[in-house]
Amino acid sequence: MRGGGRCAAVCATLLLTLASAAEAQRLFRRSEPLEITIRTRLHVLINDRDSTDRELHPGELEYRDTTGAVVKVPVTLRTRGHFRRQFRNCSFPPLRVELTKEAANNTIFDGNRKLKLASSCRPSNPEYEQYILAEAAVYRMYAALTPWSYRVRLARVAYQDTEGRAKPVTSWAFFVEDDGDLAQRRDVRKLETKGALFEDVEPEKWGLTQLFEYMAGNTDWSVSGLHNITLLRDTTGMVHAVPYDFDWSGAVNARYAFPDRTLPIRTVVQRLWRGDCRTADQLAPSIDHFKARRAALDSAYLTIEGMTPRVQERMRRYFAEFWSLIEDPRSAAIEFKRNCAAGN
Repeated sequence: MRGGGRCAAVCATLLLTLASAAEAQRLFRRSEPLEITIRTRLHVLINDRDSTDRELHPGELEYRDTTGAVVKVPVTLRTRGHFRRQFRNCSFPPLRVELTKEAANNTIFDGNRKLKLASSCRPSNPEYEQYILAEAAVYRMYAALTPWSYRVRLARVAYQDTEGRAKPVTSWAFFVEDDGDLAQRRDVRKLETKGALFEDVEPEKWGLTQLFEYMAGNTDWSVSGLHNITLLRDTTGMVHAVPYDFDWSGAVNARYAFPDRTLPIRTVVQRLWRGDCRTADQLAPSIDHFKARRAALDSAYLTIEGMTPRVQERMRRYFAEFWSLIEDPRSAAIEFKRNCAAGN
């Protein structure tokens, strides 16, 4: 009894700690865009594209809190990514923002130490600005389906060069929750080893993930290769898949995106089922869940600030094709069976 009591106390403390850590992520508690300014040696940062020897760049992030007071936070910045980090593809690279615990304390970043910052590939181009908003909307859509998802927060960012050698840049962007924070929030451990198969993943949530990737027209992922998929193992040994990076999806339809040459599609707007082989009865629970969440899924892109009516209408038409297909689970199962796989 005494041992059981100690265990209960320790377990309760652990749960409270995990809950507090998740609650501490103030950045993601609200959905309205965050207005921020980032000051750094911008001309050095945006030219740091080396694939093997990227630097850490000190900077300062500024925003106004709910009272209107200016808050300045010291940060460290680094370029990241693959395709969008290359000069020939993008004039502005994606970034990672890192903060010390002390710097984040009592700020909106309390509880966050590392964050991805998805920036516009070409900030001066309105079309590319819409890509960022569309991708943020796709993240929000997936979060409307399941808490096993990355949190995001839209931001309007003004980048300033502390040495005056680069012109100021203002762009849409969004913060993405760090892998470690997601794992802590879900009380799981991130898996780093490649080679997992579909059969290794928890089937119910995996059904949602596969169907969502199809809905978004996203084929740029791999479970076995851990490509744009994070695998998390819970305390029971069950593995959960969480997708990310949707800029190569048909829902975003970026002009730089193209499908893998090995796939039987020519453009990213063509949907292709890359999931497992499920019968209509096996698909039905996932389809029912989507239908029950349709209002929230639509709201994710219809209410996002800054997106033009033209882009919203394009996304609405694109998703309408998906809703029409899943009205009949048997027809959907037949469609998916043509390209289903045993594992990826």
